[in-house]
Amino acid sequence: MSSEQMTPRPELPCIAFHDYDRSTVTLSLSEHKRITLCATTADEALSNKVICPTAQGLLLLRDPDTMATFFWNPMTGDEVVELPPLREVGDDALIDSHCLLSDHIAAPGGVVLLVEGGDDTVFWYCRLNEDDARWTKHEYDIGSHVLPYPDKDDEIEKEVICSIAACCGTFYFDCAGKDLRTIDFSAGAEPVVTAAIAIDGDMVDKRLPCQVFLVESDGELYMVRLFFALPYDGGDEIDGVGVYKMDFSGRRWRAVSDLGGRAFLLSPFYFGASCCAGDEYGVLPDCVYFVIHWSKTLQVFDVQQGTYQLHKLDEAPEVVNKAFWLLPTGNA
Repeated sequence: MSSEQMTPRPELPCIAFHDYDRSTVTLSLSEHKRITLCATTADEALSNKVICPTAQGLLLLRDPDTMATFFWNPMTGDEVVELPPLREVGDDALIDSHCLLSDHIAAPGGVVLLVEGGDDTVFWYCRLNEDDARWTKHEYDIGSHVLPYPDKDDEIEKEVICSIAACCGTFYFDCAGKDLRTIDFSAGAEPVVTAAIAIDGDMVDKRLPCQVFLVESDGELYMVRLFFALPYDGGDEIDGVGVYKMDFSGRRWRAVSDLGGRAFLLSPFYFGASCCAGDEYGVLPDCVYFVIHWSKTLQVFDVQQGTYQLHKLDEAPEVVNKAFWLLPTGNA
């Protein structure tokens, strides 16, 4: 019997809950029950690691004791690429960070981008497939806004990169819900953060409160806006979803009523990915899935039908600091 026959194919996509003690629990999408991936391989690979998922399905893992940093493939249970040790980013910052790949892991000129979460205006990058590959810190400035306080002077706060996606080798991010900008690594040694791309926002639903996600799907760039029924305090249900595709020739977002038969999988810290849909994958076509770890819920919105489902994830652990998606690699 071959090793391929002996090792069952992992049930992907699935939901993962990462705990403060760096344990990881995975739940199936079909039954919302706990499952095990790749037998003992996954337990060993994910145990006592800090984890950052990518939209391509690979996981960035770091051992907090040795600082060993690498990409891991949940489909095969194998380490894919060893990266330089990521020593300068603390565990708490890394857990909340967003990791992206500019292209396929083996593509020439590929870049790993790590955008720190929270209030930090910092990202780290590593150019792959180079002899002197290393992590480089870049501090950015994309503007600021004023926080008004009734009892004291107004406070100026810097804008930070939140929703971001890689599409056709370029990193795109939404700046304060107002315009689309890029991070370009092709110009030279230093990355260039562009000024705003002129975007006509007339097609975008301006309802608030909302949370914005950027998703790459089949070489196209999408924006998903999740509208909440009440002010977003961490536990509100989705009141509606708006999905838009970027028309680069017209430089504007255009509303769409389907996802090209695929499913969009979203989670906190602005993670968004596109996945094949159908019975084989356990997700419905043209649906947006959003998992929230603090309320242990999975919310599903059908873009075509306009219908909404709320699922309680009773087997999710009580104390977690992150929920994310484990995806089939190469799902884009």
